[in-house]
Amino acid sequence: MTAAFGLVHRLAQHGVRHVFGYPGGQLTPIYDSLIDYPEIRHFLTRHEQAAAFMADGYARASGRLGVCLAVCGPGVYNAATALATSHTDSIPVLCVSGQVSTKAAGLRSGYYHENEQAAACRHFTKAVYRAERADQVIPLLDSAIQTATTGRSGPVLFEVPVDVLRSPGETVPDHLPSVEVPIAPDVTQAVARIRCWSRPIILVGGGAIGAEDQVAALASGLGAVVYHTANGKSVYPDAEGMPWDRVTSDLSDMGPYLSVAFDQADGVLAVGCRFTQLATGSWRLAMPELIQIDIDQTEIGRHYQPVIGLVGDAAKTIAAMASYFPKPRPIWYSSSKPSEWLLGGMDISTVLNDTLPADAIVAADVTRSAYILMSRLRLRGRRSWLHPAGSVAMGYALPAALGAKTASGQRPVVAVVGDGGFQMSALEMATAVQEKLPIIIILFNDSCLTLIKATQERHYPGRTTAVKLNNPDFGRMAGAFGFEYSEVDTEEKIRRAVTNALASGRPALIEVTLRE
Repeated sequence: MTAAFGLVHRLAQHGVRHVFGYPGGQLTPIYDSLIDYPEIRHFLTRHEQAAAFMADGYARASGRLGVCLAVCGPGVYNAATALATSHTDSIPVLCVSGQVSTKAAGLRSGYYHENEQAAACRHFTKAVYRAERADQVIPLLDSAIQTATTGRSGPVLFEVPVDVLRSPGETVPDHLPSVEVPIAPDVTQAVARIRCWSRPIILVGGGAIGAEDQVAALASGLGAVVYHTANGKSVYPDAEGMPWDRVTSDLSDMGPYLSVAFDQADGVLAVGCRFTQLATGSWRLAMPELIQIDIDQTEIGRHYQPVIGLVGDAAKTIAAMASYFPKPRPIWYSSSKPSEWLLGGMDISTVLNDTLPADAIVAADVTRSAYILMSRLRLRGRRSWLHPAGSVAMGYALPAALGAKTASGQRPVVAVVGDGGFQMSALEMATAVQEKLPIIIILFNDSCLTLIKATQERHYPGRTTAVKLNNPDFGRMAGAFGFEYSEVDTEEKIRRAVTNALASGRPALIEVTLRE
């Protein structure tokens, strides 16, 4: 048994059943070993960035570890943007990379794919592990997986030189290492402060995912208004969204639109929320008395100073709090119906609210349509909103949707993209067809980088540059890849196209032409 075979065997023991990757020379021992493990399905992407984005989408949709394979050097560097996205959003991803021989060292070794990827990746991953000997592969792999999935989760790079992968491996133990079960902190002081609040808000971020039932119970017991950040959208189905439909690249105009509820509230309980520039309108949001819950001590008080900070698992901490408030109370604040916000003369939020099934998963790229949906789209399913909130990386939605589809079974998965971001990862349409992943892509085409143009016009009135796109024929592109295709320009046509795509069970591209 080789060390590579032991590595794949250990992945299977950890419950890994999906890996996303692109083969390369130093990875061949691992790919050869995958042949003997049919229970682990490999998805062949067209680019390593897409492989890592697919692993990210898989992890977000499933709550399990996402695993990608990238050859050392250019492969890992290609995956860097996606790994950085997983890092900023705390998504558990394991990137496994072969490495040049142990005889080599650094960028001038003369070996092909020579690199210093470990040094580079330390800046945008949670940790980097390297096995120098065959007997290190299994224990370091266990450590890498535990690091990625415990505490504040995040991406981890695990590299093994190719000569080590090919060498005889150690016997793989039958048992997995024990994992420390998180416990709730003492909530009595926080509960005492919350009892003094008559107009509470619960603000849920990505760290509240997995605590959906507990948040619902506490919100009911407090009569609280629930707001969500970009990553917390699917935690509480009836949560209010911040005004992301007003977003421009520098967020300079969001201040006046932040909810009046925060002005009226006398307390905010923030759960797994980083208080980012996007969530707070460049920190213009006035914060009432704050209690902050986070798994990561370093996030407590980073931007807003809480009266009480609790470090612990969100689900267990909120459950402990909810036990003090067992009886439902009426919600103290009723928000007014949001004003209609049109895109190309169309109310896309209402159309998709009426058309998408309750359990749909939406992967949203960095585009104006996505920000409108972030505020207005109502999602009922859990883990149903995927968005690169921290890195704001264009090109995310299509591969993330593919990863989500591998995790979600029969749940419909929709990628919402603009014409700019779509073209950064459009080749993954080939992956969708080859791997039989029937996602729906809704492409909003205005032949422009709209958010960038708006920022240019704000700072340099009358002067814009490098924002007009000379786009290809997306219909012919869809046909070349084997996608169903519809071109639409009205609300009714969008409804019909989405309904037909859902019924077809095939990959579909719906191009929404936006008129000025």
